[in-house]
Amino acid sequence: MKFEVRYPLGQSHDVTLQGTVAVIGRDPSCELVVTDPKCSRRHAVLEAGPQGITIRDAGSANGVFVNDKKVERAPLSEGDLVRLGDVVLKVLPEDMPGTLMMGPEDMDAVEEGRAAEASVPPRPAARPPAAAPPSARPRPEPRPRRGPTPVVSRPVTVTLLAVLWLLSIPLYGIGGVALAQGLGWRGVWAAGPIGLGLVLTLVSGVMGYGLWALAPWARVAQIILAAIGLFFCPFTLASAAVLVYMSRPAARAAFSRPRPSAAPDASSEGVFAAVILGTVLLGVVATAAGVATARRGGGSMEQARTSAREEAAAARLRSLAGAQNEFKSGTCVNAYADLDGLVNPGSAIPNYPPGGPTFLPPEFARAEALGYRFALQVEDEVPATEGCTARGYRRFTYAATPLEGGGRHLLVGPDGVVHAARDRPATPDDPAVR
Repeated sequence: MKFEVRYPLGQSHDVTLQGTVAVIGRDPSCELVVTDPKCSRRHAVLEAGPQGITIRDAGSANGVFVNDKKVERAPLSEGDLVRLGDVVLKVLPEDMPGTLMMGPEDMDAVEEGRAAEASVPPRPAARPPAAAPPSARPRPEPRPRRGPTPVVSRPVTVTLLAVLWLLSIPLYGIGGVALAQGLGWRGVWAAGPIGLGLVLTLVSGVMGYGLWALAPWARVAQIILAAIGLFFCPFTLASAAVLVYMSRPAARAAFSRPRPSAAPDASSEGVFAAVILGTVLLGVVATAAGVATARRGGGSMEQARTSAREEAAAARLRSLAGAQNEFKSGTCVNAYADLDGLVNPGSAIPNYPPGGPTFLPPEFARAEALGYRFALQVEDEVPATEGCTARGYRRFTYAATPLEGGGRHLLVGPDGVVHAARDRPATPDDPAVR
C-alpha cells in the first residue's frame, strides 16, 4: 500500500505500508503516525485483501472523508483522496513490473498472421519478403485512463463573505444619498457623502467578485479591509474574526495558485461562518439602534454608545463560547480550555504545530476592551491520560464587568446563552440577553 501524505502547510512525502492491516493516527504505535491535533489517536484502519484496499473509521472524533465524502468504510482506488483531520492521503499506484495484456481478438489476429505466413511459398532471396497481413501487425497500446480530477469547492466562510460584500452594494449606494439628505447638504457639499457611497459600492462589488472567484489578491485585500474595520466599534469583532480566518493555513491554501487537489478543511468552517455572520448582524443592529435613537431624540449619545458597547461585549462572550465548543470537539480531552489554551493552543495541546490556527484571536488575551473587563474562569481540571495529555476543564464561565457607570454585567457558560444583571455580577439564573 503506497500513499502520498500531504499536510496543511504544504509539506508532503510518500510512504509505503507493509502487511495487510495498517492503523493510522497520532498514537506512536500506529503503522502511519500523523501529527495533526484533529486526528484521533487511532483514527482509521487500512486493510488490503483480494478485492483491493479498504479504509474504515476506527471511531475517530472528526471522521474519515474519501473524495470529500464522509464514510464509515469504503474501498480505495488509485488517485482517491482520503482526509483525516487536516491531513490528506492520496492513493498511489504500486510499483509493479509491466505485463502485456491481450484480449481474444488480439490472439485471433496473431494466429491468422502465423497461418498466412505458413501458406506463402518461399521466394527468391533477391525479392523482398511479403508484408505481414494487416491483422498481424502490432496494435497500439491503449492509453491509461485518468481518474476524475478532484474539484475543490469554495469554503463556506468565503462564500458568506462574498455574499455579504455583494449585499452591501445597494446599501452603500443608497446610504451615501441618505447621509447627504440627513445632513441637509446640497450641491457641492452633497458630493462628499455621495462620492464616498459610490467608492464603497465599487469596493463591495470588486471584493464580492474576488472572493467568489477565490482570487489570490482578494484574500490580501480582505485582510487589509478587516484591519481597517477593527477601528469601527460595531464591527470590531467581525473584523477580528475575519482576520483570524484569513490568516489560517486552510484559507491561504484555498486562495493559492495552483489550487490544491485536497478538499478544504470543513471542520471549523461552520463555527467561523456563524461567528462572522453573528458579529456582522450585531454590528448592523448596534448601528441601526444608534441611528434610530439619534433621530428620535429619545436618548443621549452616551446611552447609544453604552448600548453598542453592551452588544459588542455580548458578541465577544458568544464568540468565546463558540471557541470553547470547538476546542472541546476538536481535541482528545473532550473538555474546555483556559484563555491561554484558546489564544495559544500550543500551551494546552502537546505537539501542536507552530503557527497553527488559534481558537481565538490574540486580542482576547486583553482583560479590558469595549469598556468592559473580561474574565474567564475554569473549574474541575480533567486529568491527563495515556495518549491524551491536553489540558482541559469540565466547566467554565466568562464574565464581562463594566469599567464605568452604565451598562449591565454579562455572563456566559457552556450553553452559550448570555445572561445580564444590573449593578451586580450576573449569574446563570439572570435573564438572557436577546
